[in-house]
Amino acid sequence: LTMKRIYPSGSQKRKQKKEEEHKKNTRHERCQIVRKGPVQITDIEFPQNSENPPRRFTKENYRRTMKNGEKILRSWLVYSMSTDSVFCFPCTVLGKRDNALSNCGFHKWKNLTYHLKEHEYSKGHCDNMRNWHELQRRLQNKTTIDQRQQTLMQIEIEHWKAVIRRVIAIICHLAERNQALRGTTSVLYDPHNGNFLAQVELMAKFDPVMNEHIRRRQNQEAKVHYLSGTIQNEIIALIGNKVLEEIITQRDYSVIMDCTPDISHKEQLSVVLRLVNCDPSVSIAEHFFGFIDVEDTSGKGLTEVLLDHLQKHNLSISDCRGQSYDNGSNMMGQKQGVRARILQLNNKALCIPCSSHKLNLVVADAAKSSVLSTSFFGVLQRLYNLFSSSVQRWAVLRKHVKQLTLKPLSATRWEARIDSVKVVRYQLPEILEALSALQTFGIEKGDSETMSSSFLLCTIIWYNVLYQVNHVSKLLQSPNVSMGTLRAETEGVREYLEDFRENRLASCQTDAKDIAENLDMEMNLPEKKQRKKKRQFQYEGTEETQSTPDETFRRDFFLPLVDTALRSLGDRLSRLKGVYDLYDFLFSKDNMKQTIKNGKLHERCKKLEQTLHDIDADDLAFEINSSLHTFPDHVATCPFDMLNYIYSEKLLDLYSTLSIALRLLLTLPVSVASGERSFSALKLIKTYMRSTMGQERLTGLALMSIEREVCRSLDMEDIVVAFAEAKVHKQKF
Repeated sequence: LTMKRIYPSGSQKRKQKKEEEHKKNTRHERCQIVRKGPVQITDIEFPQNSENPPRRFTKENYRRTMKNGEKILRSWLVYSMSTDSVFCFPCTVLGKRDNALSNCGFHKWKNLTYHLKEHEYSKGHCDNMRNWHELQRRLQNKTTIDQRQQTLMQIEIEHWKAVIRRVIAIICHLAERNQALRGTTSVLYDPHNGNFLAQVELMAKFDPVMNEHIRRRQNQEAKVHYLSGTIQNEIIALIGNKVLEEIITQRDYSVIMDCTPDISHKEQLSVVLRLVNCDPSVSIAEHFFGFIDVEDTSGKGLTEVLLDHLQKHNLSISDCRGQSYDNGSNMMGQKQGVRARILQLNNKALCIPCSSHKLNLVVADAAKSSVLSTSFFGVLQRLYNLFSSSVQRWAVLRKHVKQLTLKPLSATRWEARIDSVKVVRYQLPEILEALSALQTFGIEKGDSETMSSSFLLCTIIWYNVLYQVNHVSKLLQSPNVSMGTLRAETEGVREYLEDFRENRLASCQTDAKDIAENLDMEMNLPEKKQRKKKRQFQYEGTEETQSTPDETFRRDFFLPLVDTALRSLGDRLSRLKGVYDLYDFLFSKDNMKQTIKNGKLHERCKKLEQTLHDIDADDLAFEINSSLHTFPDHVATCPFDMLNYIYSEKLLDLYSTLSIALRLLLTLPVSVASGERSFSALKLIKTYMRSTMGQERLTGLALMSIEREVCRSLDMEDIVVAFAEAKVHKQKF
């Protein structure tokens, strides 16, 4: 027994060693907590308890009121949101935890003032306060007893911070370029370990920090290495959340949504937010907000998914000012679509049909207007198929056609068909030479000339129409476009088509004749044989009207094409009439003057107030009248310039209501082009070899790739600190 008391057993030694290590860790952790100090929460609404009457903690309890009315801050008092109770910081960290304020927390708010006063005069609290301030002073002056251990620990902390910085930098570098991070193995210096570990190995050749880190890993001196796929997912999610925090800076927003299946046959919903940022200068941006895996693609399912995603990021649907989708019935349905369901929740979320899709459908309707239009595009596709089906044939084409090459038709992007028409419009002689080189003409000479004349005139007409539509479509796909620009450009397309219908056919025929002269062929349109009508009675006339080839071409091809385009454009523009009637008097200074001249300014302002509930009609009318004499002519041409002038000249106090109306106008989306652009990143990130990627990792990588400018602006130290806080093991003392 005596020997056992003098010489402890192996289990007792292990127990003593464990207790010593625990005390050592406790000292280090206490020093870290004291160095960080208490955090007093003040910017929340404190919950009520179940007492009768119900009571709550208030931020006034952080201060002690003296008899002379002076208020002294209780720096030692902290509030816990998880337990709805208060703690004494020095007694909890350095004391024995022998009372509620230092153990489980105090939450009896009725007697809080008395208990706080009693506690701050107790001997234990005074001793702990002195120990707290003494330890805090020693940590600042680096004069603690275990300063050597503190110094070594600080060196180790800086080493791991440096490692994390490099890991984050490598992940950001690969994510911005849509490159795969992981390989088939996760072993260092294995040729199949992926791009991430390959970058680590390359950096270790020149960087001493990463070289030391790999040495520790290979010698098994460190239990953690932060190079695994799990750590990659955590860092990607962390950076993605930081990017979203940087994006969501404004209260009012518009939502843009579109769906597409990915390589793993999952329906991915792309969500884009359109925001107007006025600090320090006015800018309009459409930011990618994430991919969501949806199983129910009905209007109800998509609405529920959107609402959950907005709530997850603390966005209220009541702050949504606009919505834009493609023309799918699940999105744009009048009763069961996402549009209708969002309007039921928030009638201020005005729906703007995608302008790019409208122009696409206008061209698509025009292409189906006649048999000749259908056969024209069929010839273009057959030309491409003929040359692209063989390497030798493509070489013949490239030998004759130097500047442009034949393009295939697109089944979805109708405005892209201008690329197919353009090469034929400007290089038809070269294409014919390439066809002659292939010896593919198996028709008679006269038939060839007749077909070529008709085909050539169709090419000129379609190129003029597609060029105008494509120019406007590309312009409207920019995030900076506002509703005023949308109205002006679409009206310009309508006016162009009307003028084209009345006056431009002759100029197209002239251009076609010029090209025909270069080809040494006559510009003769085919004559359509007139069908003889059988006479049923003797009194029926025998004379029948005979149309010329030009009149037949105009009646059967030109007029159906242009009239169909005009009718389709008018039908689709009529859907925006409600938005124009609400906002068009704010499109420019001239519109404001015209509204005042007609005596409808107050009526229009009142209608805007009843719809938005965010402005005062009288104040808006007064500020519009004042702005007519203040705004220079060069900044009063569009809402963006007017809003930018208000903020740049610091006139917000004079035009506060007008600035709100202009900001809400600019928040309205014009197209879903930003959502469709995110599909390109989706195809680059989630490829066939990466089809098993998780949804959170996919969204994080897409955010880092699409919003690379925002990602580069993030402070690396904030990400390192956030990662450390996420990985720290919280332990009660």
